[in-house]
Amino acid sequence: MIRLHSRLTYGIVLAIGAAWTQAANAGAQRAVVELFTSQGCSSCPPADALVGRLATDPAVLVLSFHVNYWDDLGWKDVFSSQASTDRQYAYAHSLGERTVFTPQLIVNGARSVVGSQEAAVQHQLAVANQASLPVRADLLRQPDGKFNLTLAGPALRADVWEIRYVRHSVTRIGRGENGGRSLETFNDVTHIRRLGGFVPGTLKLEALSGSADGIAVLIQAPDAGRILGAVAY
Repeated sequence: MIRLHSRLTYGIVLAIGAAWTQAANAGAQRAVVELFTSQGCSSCPPADALVGRLATDPAVLVLSFHVNYWDDLGWKDVFSSQASTDRQYAYAHSLGERTVFTPQLIVNGARSVVGSQEAAVQHQLAVANQASLPVRADLLRQPDGKFNLTLAGPALRADVWEIRYVRHSVTRIGRGENGGRSLETFNDVTHIRRLGGFVPGTLKLEALSGSADGIAVLIQAPDAGRILGAVAY
């Protein structure tokens, strides 16, 4: 069963982008999918498994945002954050939706799909992969572990965000709706930081640290708008 949740206050507008370029594969476009999920939600594991399969596709950048509004149902999600919840509500505001739900999947910042409905997700991905993305981004890891981020494109209003994540995790759930299960999740977001507005040029980003072993830079139109570009390592 899909889990619905309502709230009137919309939070921080964060960002996800939609075409990836990497030093080893410069210029390759990617669709970006954002899953809003929770370890405390019994309807979420099928969606977690779906994005795990999508994550093996080089044409797709997957990010799992764990919301915190189910944490009071007996189990506190180890990846949950208020920032992830705020991002989901920002999408609800942008897309004209009065409620949010888990599992929810957003494709390229523009389309909302039930995260466990694979046919609908694949349809939206096929549409997204045909999009023309105006911003180019390149992310090159340096010998010291830091990253050089290069942005190029026309003058436009957009936010640039740094996202760090854990590529793969298995968590033993002790209580709540999924109590007793071991849940496998993918590209779990641990860190979200706005780098500023979009300006062509080069920035230096810190090396990966802690549990995070993946990094993405995401460019998005203001107010949780459409995806303009992205890069991931």
